[in-house]
Amino acid sequence: MAERHDMVRVARAESGEEEWSCPRCGRRMLLRWPPPRFEVTILAEGDSSASHIGTKASVPPEQASSWDITMSHDELVWLHDHGIEWNDRAS
Repeated sequence: MAERHDMVRVARAESGEEEWSCPRCGRRMLLRWPPPRFEVTILAEGDSSASHIGTKASVPPEQASSWDITMSHDELVWLHDHGIEWNDRAS
């Protein structure tokens, strides 16, 4: 089983693109939202053997409210159908 790395959202553009970073291995990516316009651009590979998961639980508590990402049921289904695990543990 692949090692799990939690990704942290570090920036969001008005266009809807979000930059996510892995504090464990340095993987960085841009995500374009919302589905069905979903698109991933890898900026830095990091550990490609790890399973990278987007999660609000990795956000420092003092920043949690500014990093809130609410996903609709349809968005969660779309992510699941495209092999993307989304774990909303902070809710």
